Amino acid sequence: MFRKILFPTDFSEGAYRAAKQFEKVNNMPVGEVVLLHVIDEGTLEELLNGYSLLYNDEELEIEVIKEELLKKTMERLQAKVEDVKKTFGIENVKPLVRFGLPWEEIVKVAEEEDVSLILLPSHGKLGFSHEFLGSTMVRVLRKTKRPVLVIKTHPECGEDKG
Repeated sequence: MFRKILFPTDFSEGAYRAAKQFEKVNNMPVGEVVLLHVIDEGTLEELLNGYSLLYNDEELEIEVIKEELLKKTMERLQAKVEDVKKTFGIENVKPLVRFGLPWEEIVKVAEEEDVSLILLPSHGKLGFSHEFLGSTMVRVLRKTKRPVLVIKTHPECGEDKG
């Protein structure tokens, strides 16, 4: 039995294809899924670098934007909970939103939640981008002590289209 699976998502179709592919071949029961989305703090700060749009205090503005992002992202994640329940055939789905470096937060949450498996798609929003493959997926594989299952989700990677 997979007691608890960590399923990080970037809201891409590839992430949900990975879940569907996993359930097609998985014959073990799943107890709980931790549905995680990481808001890349580096990207946020890079976008706002030196631009104070509404406030005289850039730090205050970043905090206000983070709060709004957290709220909107959690709403979006909550909207996916029913799909995840249906896909995995379970009732226990725990949505989490974190700020930080995606690979780092995935590794941290895997430890904090004591997961029995991390389920990662081979491709997310960035498709074949070396940055995604070389950064997020490979770093998770290198840094975690938890089992990781990477599922090919791009047709060019040999995914079964049926």
